[in-house]
Amino acid sequence: MRRLPAMLSSLLMIAALVACASPGGAAAGDAAKASSPKVRTNPDLITKAEIEAGGFRDAYDIVQRLRPTWFTKAKSSGAQSMGGIQVSGGYSGVQSGSTGAGLLVYLDNTRMGGTAALRDIPATSITALQYMDAATATARLPGIGSTVISGAIVATSRTGQ
Repeated sequence: MRRLPAMLSSLLMIAALVACASPGGAAAGDAAKASSPKVRTNPDLITKAEIEAGGFRDAYDIVQRLRPTWFTKAKSSGAQSMGGIQVSGGYSGVQSGSTGAGLLVYLDNTRMGGTAALRDIPATSITALQYMDAATATARLPGIGSTVISGAIVATSRTGQ
C-alpha cells in the first residue's frame, strides 16, 4: 500500500521532466508563436483591421492591393468560347458575353454595379469586403435573379453594420 503513492508521485515527476525537456514543450511553442509574424487571412474576406492598416483611397484600391485574385477569379472560371458564346466549365463562369453581368459589387446588400463601382466607395467608410463566387452570390444577394454572373464583392459600410 505504501508503495502505490510513492510510485504515482515518481511517475508524475518523470512525466513532468519529460514534458519540460522535449523541444516541442509549451515554452518552446510559445516562443516560436511570438516570433512568427505570420497571420492567417481568409482569402475571401478583408477585415476592418486590414483596411485600417493600409491607408487606401477606395474599395477598388483595397481589393487591388490586398486580394487582387478576386478580379482574376471571375475571369479564370474555366469558360471556353464556342461560336461567340462562352460556355462555363463550372458554376462561376460568364456564359454569354452580352448577357452576363460579370463581377458585381454590392454595398450593404444594395447592388452598385460592376467593379468600377468600387472606386465610388471610400475606404474610410468600409468595415469589411467579402468575395462570393457566382453560386453563393446568386443564392444570398438580392436582385441577381437569372442574371449570369461570375461572382460578387460585398462591401459592408460602417453605417450598415
